[in-house]
Amino acid sequence: MTDKKLLPFHLNYTEVDVVDKVTGRPRIIYFPYLSCRFGSPTKTSREVLGLLDSGSDGVIIPLDLAKYLGLPLRDADPMKVADGKSTPRWTTEVSIILGRAGRYCSPIDNVTVSIPRDGDPPILLGRDPIFQLYKITFIEAEKKFLMDPYKPK
Repeated sequence: MTDKKLLPFHLNYTEVDVVDKVTGRPRIIYFPYLSCRFGSPTKTSREVLGLLDSGSDGVIIPLDLAKYLGLPLRDADPMKVADGKSTPRWTTEVSIILGRAGRYCSPIDNVTVSIPRDGDPPILLGRDPIFQLYKITFIEAEKKFLMDPYKPK
């Protein structure tokens, strides 16, 4: 994967309006979202936002995106989710193009992604492959993150 053109990204967190579960009042929270596109041999998605998630082993996409791309779904062992439970899933391969507004990296090909069979998950960009290709620094106090292509010593 070292022959890929990987660009550095220094981005602000994305503001998200939510309703506080305790008070019922609206508030703003911030997330490290990264613009990306997903591709199959025949189609490429529009730009979508993926949440950089150091707690995720891999990449998770919703079923609607997999269907849009015409991806073949394979049965897979259940995946562990945040509450310690597991959920049934499919897997498939996609290409991922990071970037936006004409500033794109080379496609990261043959990325195995998980598609939960239940619910409508957000797109999660986890450790394999994103955190293996980039040195990522989250600066919570400033609500920003830095992604620099990893260069082995």
